[in-house]
Amino acid sequence: MNACSAAVALVLPLSAEGRALIVALGVLVLAAEALNTGIEAAVDHTSSERSDLARYAKDAASAGVALTAVAAGLAWVFLIAGVVAGSPA
Repeated sequence: MNACSAAVALVLPLSAEGRALIVALGVLVLAAEALNTGIEAAVDHTSSERSDLARYAKDAASAGVALTAVAAGLAWVFLIAGVVAGSPA
């Protein structure tokens, strides 16, 4: 998905800052995914029993990924709106 996002950002008439924002947010989403994976693996390794604390840790890590993805999506919305409106994005 990040490769597609970067490719589209290169094709659209975006400013260098707009392109940099899209690429940076894509990398941030990947970083959040990596942290989420690490947290989930550590929690799973700690105990095989079900635990509310383990569930909270996993939910918080997943929420971090969701928030970074929402930020990337909002950036796209604002940049595309700028392109449609004819203002530099």
